[in-house]
Amino acid sequence: MNLAEKVKQRRTELGLSQDELAKMMGYTSRSSINKIEKGRPVSQKIVHKLAESLNVPFSYLMGIETEEKQKIGSPIPLLNTAQTINTSIEADFCLYATDHTMKYAHIDKNDLVFFKKTSQQVKSGTIIAVQYKGETLIRIFYQYDHLLVLRNADDHPKEIVCRKEDITILGKAVSLQRKL
Repeated sequence: MNLAEKVKQRRTELGLSQDELAKMMGYTSRSSINKIEKGRPVSQKIVHKLAESLNVPFSYLMGIETEEKQKIGSPIPLLNTAQTINTSIEADFCLYATDHTMKYAHIDKNDLVFFKKTSQQVKSGTIIAVQYKGETLIRIFYQYDHLLVLRNADDHPKEIVCRKEDITILGKAVSLQRKL
């Protein structure tokens, strides 16, 4: 497969339109992506941007790494939807940040946050996905003796103080994906 075919295949695997990929790369219209997918020669700088936007190694797009070696991970469930996300990120599930409550933890509204399930004790200061009173939240976790604190990270800090039996820790954050 050549670069043009790899870009188009990966873009469609991720469910991105040419417009969406163009915006992720800083272009104003899809015409640049269309030209790339039609086989127009591109600079290494653009290939690096493509690799980053499509979440694949530069070496794969350049043909240095074969498709057999390329590890594009299994689909990851996107909680609270019927969708899955194809990515090379090692995670068990992901969530969209639905508000700005974690902005000082560098998680903005509409960011896609990836989580790994954990059976181990979560350390204080870890960003987690948690089920609390029927809601799935992204919060910073703290433990003080027998009390747990779930804290947001914005201009109006709020804490949920609870006991271990009041919550279900779904996983800890391992990665973040943001559309530009």
